[in-house]
Order: sequence, then C-alpha cells, then structure tokens
Amino acid sequence: MHAGLDIRTWGQEGYQVYATRDGVIYRIGMSPFGYGNVIYMKHYDGSYSVYAHLNRFEPKLQAFADSLRFINYTADLDEIILEEGIAYKQGEVIGYTGSTGIGPPHLHFELRTPEFKPFNPLLTNLNVHDNIPPIFRQLGIEYLDYESLRFKNYRIVNGTGSSNRYNFGEITINGPVGLSVNVHDRANNTPNVYAVHSLTMIHHADTLFHSQADYFPSVHANHMFLDRSYPILAQTRRGFQRLYKVHGNKLPMYQTNSSLGLIDFEDGTYPIRIIAADANGNRSIANLTIHVKRNAQTPREQITYIPTYPEPNSPLSQAMRWNTIKLDENRMLLVSSDEDVVPFIRDERFYKNDSIHSFEKVLAPGKRTIFKSPDNSMWIEFPENSLHDTLRLRMDIVKTGNTIQFNFDPDRLPLSERIQFNYMLPEYLASNPRLGLYSVDRYRDRHFYLNAANNRGVIRASMREISSLIIKEDNTPPWVGRPRIERNLAGNHVVVLPVRDRETGINYRESTFTVNGMRGIIEYDPEKNFLIFYNPSFRPGASHRIETEILDGAGNRTVRLFTIQ
Repeated sequence: MHAGLDIRTWGQEGYQVYATRDGVIYRIGMSPFGYGNVIYMKHYDGSYSVYAHLNRFEPKLQAFADSLRFINYTADLDEIILEEGIAYKQGEVIGYTGSTGIGPPHLHFELRTPEFKPFNPLLTNLNVHDNIPPIFRQLGIEYLDYESLRFKNYRIVNGTGSSNRYNFGEITINGPVGLSVNVHDRANNTPNVYAVHSLTMIHHADTLFHSQADYFPSVHANHMFLDRSYPILAQTRRGFQRLYKVHGNKLPMYQTNSSLGLIDFEDGTYPIRIIAADANGNRSIANLTIHVKRNAQTPREQITYIPTYPEPNSPLSQAMRWNTIKLDENRMLLVSSDEDVVPFIRDERFYKNDSIHSFEKVLAPGKRTIFKSPDNSMWIEFPENSLHDTLRLRMDIVKTGNTIQFNFDPDRLPLSERIQFNYMLPEYLASNPRLGLYSVDRYRDRHFYLNAANNRGVIRASMREISSLIIKEDNTPPWVGRPRIERNLAGNHVVVLPVRDRETGINYRESTFTVNGMRGIIEYDPEKNFLIFYNPSFRPGASHRIETEILDGAGNRTVRLFTIQ
C-alpha cells in the first residue's frame, strides 16, 4: 500500500527538502532498498511526517548518522533517535532529494497519525493543481466457484471512451463473479499516475460497493494485495482494484452490500455503473451491462464470507503417466512423441518417479503452523498472523541432479507477514557452497534470488509471498569494472566501483573495498550497479591503490587490485 505521495524531481537529485512543521527527528534509516535514506519526524501534536529516497541528510544530521555507521563500518542504518532531541523548525532544510531504495529520483512524502497510521496527505491543507478526472483502462472479471466462492480464473475486458465517460460493453456470466478495475488518476502538468481516492459500484440506486482511501494501519500494508486482485497482479503486473471484499482484507476503507460487492444475481440483465473519484472531486464513470444466465444455480440471499485463497488444482501424482512403445513381449520404451511419429504399438502405463514427492495440508490463520514434508527435510514456519485466511496448500518436491524444485499449488499467494522456509539438503549436496534459493516467476520465466545460500547443509529464507522455489548452483563470480573517483552531491570525494552479478546478486555487506589501505563505508546502488567507497577523510592524490574483494550471494568472489590516478 503506497502510504503517501511521490513528488517528482524531473530526473534530478539534490533538491532541498524542508521540515513541513516544527518537530524532532524520531527515526532515520539508510539502505539501498525500500525507503532508502529516510527521515521520520515527530511533531509536537504527536503526528509524524516521512521523507524517503533521500540522497543524503542535511550536514549535521548526516554527520550524526555517519558517526553511527562508522562504529562498525556498516552502510545500513535504522535507528530511533528521538532521545537525541535533534529538532528542526518548519521550513528548515532536513535533507536532499535522491533515488536511494528505488528510482527514479523523487521524494516520497507521508503523513501519519499519532498512532503511526498513514493517512492521505491530500486531505490536509496541501494543494495540488488537479482538474483531470481518473482514467479507466480495463475491467477484470474474476470467476468464483459456485459452491465455495473460491477464485478460479479471470478475464480482462478493455474499455472504450475518454474524458470522464467509459464503457466496458456487455458481459454474460453464469455464476458468481467479482469485478476489478484497472484505473488511475493524474494531476496537471505531470506524467505520474496515482491510485484513485474512491471507487463506487452501483446498480440502479443500490450501492453494491464503495471504498475510500483516507488512511490505513501500517501493520495492514500487505492487505493491499487483497484490495488489488493478486492473481491478475502476479500474471500481468497491473494493479486491478477489486470491487468486492475478500475475507482476509482488514483495510478500513470499505462499505459493501449484503453480498460484499460480489455479483451473484438471479437471471436477468443488470446495468452497472462504476464511479472513480480523486481527492479533488474529479470523477469518471464507467458503464457495463451484465447478463446473468445461471444454468439453474440459485443465488444466495446474503454472503458473509468470500475466501481469500483459491483451491489447489489437480495434484501432480507421484505416479506419472507416460506413453510407451512395445518393442517385444518383455521390453517397453518410454516416449513422448505423438502416435503418428512412432511406428510401434502404443501402450499407456504408470511409472513411479521416486524424485517427485507430493503432500498437502490445510493451514489455518491465527495460530503458528508448520507445513512440512513427510521425511521432515523441508519445513515452512507460518507465524500466527502470516495467513489472511484458511489455505489448503499442496507442494511437489522434484529433484533433478543438483537442482531441486518446490512447486506450490496454489501458487503466488499473498501473505500478511513473512514466513520462514527451511530445507535440509540431501547428502550429495550438503557440502556444495554454491547453491542458492530462488523464487520462481512462471509467468515471465524468471528466477529471483531470495538471499539464501547453503549454510552447513541447510538453506533458509524469509518469504513475503507463497511462490514456487528452486535450488540451483551459481558458479559465476561477480563482474567488477574499473573504479573511478567522483564527488558526491555533498562535495565528498568517493570511489565508484562498477559491479554486477545476475544470479545471486552482490553481497555488499561482506565485500571489502579499501583505498590506500583506508577502510570506508561500502554503499551499494543496485539499480546503477555501483559499490561506493565513502569516507569523509578521503582526499584524492597523485595515485591510489585500490584493493577489492567482491562477493555474491553464493560466496563466489572476485579479487581485483587497481592503481588509478
């Protein structure tokens, strides 16, 4: 859930950032990920403001942050410093815009209540010039199982229209469906796109669904993946906002009818209006017509529970079905060719594959649960509040040489809190230090390293979603380019070292990088693929000896020695 406003800086870094009100610095953070370099300021009424993705802090605050980092020469920092009493008046400079954590350059700005709940900054006296109504792009139709109301599949319909009038045409359904919309807003004189402030779905005079994004508890930030259609998001990377409410969604922004916004009507034709509005009152309306043909199914009078998670599909059996050809009475040959290709008598039999192990379990929310394999080699710890809803989960473990796959069914599921994956490697892999654990994105045929390597025969990883996994080798050391001396935006001389590792990524915390024998803080920019040597004491001279040992996530290393002028 995006907790504030992104303020563009025209692709530049280094603009001054001012304190919006009098206050004391509550917390500071520095990281190459997430909010990057961030300031949390506490104001005298107990509320907070947040300024993220900064290039750096103002000089005195930066010097204080550096004094903490140089204790252990650690680039990362996350400290609550309220007792230090570092105060600023409204309008005083507290930092400078940047692109740390995530680019491109911009300022992420938030306001939070005394209870630390983010609320919409556009509900304050902040004025943004905006007379542009929201824009509807697409409609998502999420088909649900008639008996269980669990998600089955979806279809996307493109909209037509412009200005503030759109149409999604006519749709025929034969069972319960949930609708979702790909809709966004703009402000004047900016290319940025934003989520809308409110969504309303109406049939005649009946309001079926209404949501309004005024605030949310930060502990429920991951519930955004229930506000959006997670199946569509996982496959298309587009955020379709749901017009119905699933059970696990705890966000405080909804009003629904007795069907929780679900379309579960009797046979007939129903005109539907969807209204999107921004915080300045600009509105757009999208129309569609739904034809219901239920095939003798009876609609429910009231719906009190729409499950968050789908059911598993058909199991991948340990007994795999193979086509065979009969060579003679005693010999069979496994084949995958079509019948018209193989000039032999075809026979179909079952063959057990010992490298595939399947198992499943029903997991309940609200209590700590362990999901484990029958041989106890793999176990996943689900904390008490990690699941949004009851989940029947199946896993297939497939071993092929030095590669082990963990296939979840259902796959790509959102979580409220992270879960812990653990796997004891088989003996023949236990001493292999080059193994890494990756999340599998089947829709894009990509693997994403989960910062988990072989540690004494066990691989462990924290997972923020349920997604299929693969353990595989990474034997390629990082690529290291030639360093150069630059000045950062504060005027300090730094040494920039190009680095890249496409498999398990750069382990910047364990890498070493000295200049003329001098230690420094090793900062990392994962988007620009730079390591940055930072020490305010460093001054350029005629010649510099630079020693580097760069590690990746699997422990591969590249050692380089440079002399630069």
